[in-house]
Amino acid sequence: MTASTAVPHLMQQLRTVNPSAPRLIWYGPNSERIELSGRVLDNWVAKTSNLLVEELDAEPGTRVSLLLPGHWKTLVWALACWQVGAVPAASPVTADPAADIVVSSDDTVAVNSPAQLLVLVALGALDLKYPGTIPAGAVDYAAEVRGYGDEFLDLPPAIEDQTAMELTDGDLSMAVLFDRAEACDWTPGGVLLVPAELPLETTLAAAVHCWTTGGTLIVVHSTVDLSADLLASERVTDRVGA
Repeated sequence: MTASTAVPHLMQQLRTVNPSAPRLIWYGPNSERIELSGRVLDNWVAKTSNLLVEELDAEPGTRVSLLLPGHWKTLVWALACWQVGAVPAASPVTADPAADIVVSSDDTVAVNSPAQLLVLVALGALDLKYPGTIPAGAVDYAAEVRGYGDEFLDLPPAIEDQTAMELTDGDLSMAVLFDRAEACDWTPGGVLLVPAELPLETTLAAAVHCWTTGGTLIVVHSTVDLSADLLASERVTDRVGA
């Protein structure tokens, strides 16, 4: 599979291969558990992709600074960037000064120029709008995203060397990321548990492995007790970083 076909193939698998099966599970603070089937995950990615293109004017090569913690919505944003051909850059501290769009869960984040667009993401499962202050010109993701289409039809031209992520020490290509996912020794079609604090590129490689083999990814916040009962109830087969 070439880099230019990897993302469309991945999204098609989420839509069509046992689409009601759980593909992404989030364990967060305060006993929060969110389960997304392949169909629901694809729907979130499609809506976010449409918001990127229609509201934020994203196009192939647009640089998106993901100033977000490890979270299921961070994965949605990364997939949406891939789907529209944008380049995500993960930084938990400061916005990429060269980014066109800054996506953050913190309303105190400072953009680097008036040309940077700011999107604020509410992380709570039941949040229908951002709970803090929305600066002038910023976009409230929770309030806006549900109004966008459930399918993303505006696929960009195939990019053979599409960038999966912009890292501090250089770009990570889509081909390399998919190769990493394929070469790992995790159980194909299994249930893979990933601590939320791991680097996003590690979580994305785990996600690609899961979703291309029909498995389930579980992302767990650091405050969650990984009890034997939890691991057994979710039928976890592999743990990243364990």
